[in-house]
Amino acid sequence: MTTVIHCGPCLYDETHQNAKKWCTSCEEGLCEECEKNHRKTKTTRDHKLISTDDYRKIKDVPISLTCSLHDKKLEWFCKFHDKTLCVICLPTEHGSCSDVIPIDVAATNARQSTALSDLQEAIEIALLNIKLCINNRNTAREDIEKQEKDIRRIIRDTRTKINDHLDKMEEKLNQTLVLASKTCKSKCNKFLQQFHSHEETFIKLKDQVLQMKEFASDLQVFLGTRQIDKLGMSEIESCKTATVYIHDYKFNLVLNSDIQKLSNGVVKEFGEIQVAEHASNLYIKEVKIEQAQIQQKVQPSGNVADINLQLIRKVDIKRGHDLSISGCAILPNGHLLFATFQKNRNILEYNEEGNYIGSIQVSADPYDITVLDLDRIAISYGGNGFFEIFNYRNNRVEKKIETGGHCGGLSQSNGKIYVKLDQVAVFDITGEKLCDMASEGRLYISASKNYLFCSSYSNSNVFCYDMNGQEVWKFQDDSLGFPYGVANDCWGNVFVVGGTSKNLILIQHDGKAYKKLFNFDRYSTPRVVCYDKDKNSLLICDQYGDHCALYKVLYN
Repeated sequence: MTTVIHCGPCLYDETHQNAKKWCTSCEEGLCEECEKNHRKTKTTRDHKLISTDDYRKIKDVPISLTCSLHDKKLEWFCKFHDKTLCVICLPTEHGSCSDVIPIDVAATNARQSTALSDLQEAIEIALLNIKLCINNRNTAREDIEKQEKDIRRIIRDTRTKINDHLDKMEEKLNQTLVLASKTCKSKCNKFLQQFHSHEETFIKLKDQVLQMKEFASDLQVFLGTRQIDKLGMSEIESCKTATVYIHDYKFNLVLNSDIQKLSNGVVKEFGEIQVAEHASNLYIKEVKIEQAQIQQKVQPSGNVADINLQLIRKVDIKRGHDLSISGCAILPNGHLLFATFQKNRNILEYNEEGNYIGSIQVSADPYDITVLDLDRIAISYGGNGFFEIFNYRNNRVEKKIETGGHCGGLSQSNGKIYVKLDQVAVFDITGEKLCDMASEGRLYISASKNYLFCSSYSNSNVFCYDMNGQEVWKFQDDSLGFPYGVANDCWGNVFVVGGTSKNLILIQHDGKAYKKLFNFDRYSTPRVVCYDKDKNSLLICDQYGDHCALYKVLYN
């Protein structure tokens, strides 16, 4: 339901009229009659009036026109202290300040102020940081759930393996028991057979003696007694000998000590869940909001003659016989990336100290790289005719964008991705195409908030275009031959490496002056350059990795 805004002067007269306009100076509503009087009065005729509908859109914006200390109207602005003042603040606290101006003067062209642009950018970056934090925690939660599932699976699999192993051990032990029992019973059976044989022999001898005693002659009995006795004694000796080798058997089960511990409850835990906490490496981009409402146009960093390089470190590239570097980037965490486009299908990664970390496997031979945000980069793939949005934290391709032609250099600025094809194709940060921009050159580009820079090696030119594709300036000089990689700083100055001139030059923001910053040796082929706007650092590298270094850009 729309809130009713009453006319302020009418309320003073204790009448209730709905306001049609809102005075931003008096901060009260006006009905039609009071609006007419407001415009007629000399002291209020210059006040800005807006519709009550427009006022409703800004009424919740935290803006106060009165001093929080003295409850007086804010009328002055101290440029030195960046502070708004009332008539009491001025003499008591800022009487000696020389840079005090009327607040109306300070607020001139406030909508076009760099401070407002910086504030908008700061809010956008803050929202991006919050989104990254939310994504980071969602990813962490998903990772926790995945780890929980993995550990549950490991516990289940371990239990299954233990059961299977116990079954196998049980089967093996039973087989051993059966074999031992069979062996012992076999020995018993062998002696049983022998003793049964002796038994049959003695039964037979017994019958023979009885028969001989009853029916044989005395001579036969005399001789038979001695002969049968000899056979009997032989059998007895054989039986006695056999008894020496017979044994009784006692079976006993000796459990493995570990199995006993398990069965007796000595092993009380299946395992232990350990949770280790470590830093998430969540990088929050810092934003510097300039002084609030001082209306000043940010000037580019003067003359390029005052800009110099200071070596931070050299990078010892892990080289191979087919290494060919075609692109580079500086990640928000300070790591350095190098694209190698000769049958490698990987991107080389180095830490802040310039030490080799490893390679990132990608979809094809990479050509160029640009950083999109704290987690993602964009990678172009040259003649393969596509580029990708790639999450380097989890090594996952988020989107593949077919371009239908050679996909060269690429650059990111102000939430847009610029890709060098025959023209420059412009995409949003999700990979949706927005438009095409006509441009010279074929390989490398660099984008700022308002301008696009392209190098053209065929005629040794560097071009500057506005965002409507209109040429702003063109640079050509004998000092620059076969320009390859380009990068711009925050003020629109352009770093460019010359392939045949074997140097790094800096072109002034207006294209009217330049400075040689670095000369490569005669055997090098300078190829790529990257500028980190947050740290004012510059990464340059030749094609074969013979000279690769990180520099600090010094603005005097």
